[in-house]
Amino acid sequence: MKKNAFLLLLTLFFCIIPTYAKSTFVRVFDMQGHKIAKGNLVATTDTSILLRSNKILHEVHLKDIGTIKTKRAIGHSMAIGAAIGSLSGLTLGIATNNVLEDDFGFDVEESETGSIIAESTLAGIATGAAIGLIIDLVQRRKTIVINGDVKEWQQKRTILDLILDDRRNK
Repeated sequence: MKKNAFLLLLTLFFCIIPTYAKSTFVRVFDMQGHKIAKGNLVATTDTSILLRSNKILHEVHLKDIGTIKTKRAIGHSMAIGAAIGSLSGLTLGIATNNVLEDDFGFDVEESETGSIIAESTLAGIATGAAIGLIIDLVQRRKTIVINGDVKEWQQKRTILDLILDDRRNK
């Protein structure tokens, strides 16, 4: 029964977790390494980068940019996976408890009911976080070092423009 439940949970994860984003999320850091902006990449200009965050356009000037990192931080995928896993595990725990009570005629005590639900929820959280980590490690992140240099920006800007063009063509 536990093997079937685990396989069902694993299947749910691969059906629910999106593997392709329609826009490119970037994080922009200053020369000291502090995050100064984050959002979906909209466009690049000769002197700035345009990001959309919460439906608001933000322009970050070249002189303020130290590095640009594509994709989200590692913990984000783990947190999303854990959240989905907890809901899937909770649902699976409730369903398992109902099947034991109804179909097999077991008299499941309340303490056992809580433990079944808690165990499946914890298993879902752990599995979801692990799957989120695996997905995150497979993603290719780019770190683009600018350090406010115009010549460096002109060379590296093509990388961001290629990412934008690739997303628009899909």
